[in-house]
Amino acid sequence: MAEPQFSEGTDPEQARLGLQALQEQQGWALDEDGQGVKKTYYFKSYFKAVTFLNVIASESSVKKHHPTMTVRIGSVDIHWTTHHPRGLSAKDLEMAQHCDEAAELMGAVEQGQGRKCAPGKA
Repeated sequence: MAEPQFSEGTDPEQARLGLQALQEQQGWALDEDGQGVKKTYYFKSYFKAVTFLNVIASESSVKKHHPTMTVRIGSVDIHWTTHHPRGLSAKDLEMAQHCDEAAELMGAVEQGQGRKCAPGKA
């Protein structure tokens, strides 16, 4: 398991506490290189998944900090990392928290309860 690699200018003690809370209480995982956090959210419809993605896109535009997001029929993968200076930053942790709040408002469900493609359909 990778150790967190914090971006320059990030208070490591403070960030470590925030990261620990996200991991233990909200299911976020440190990415493979320790420079970001990632999580998958599940929804009962494609429309809810896309709406969630748009809520995150709107806030990330306001904050000028953008994640990598992948939307599927009933899920959205989110990965936060800071590109300059490279590493995990307080902004990543703040936006991860925003994702959890938005997911709750959008009716996120547990894995396995989200919508899946019907057999033979894309």
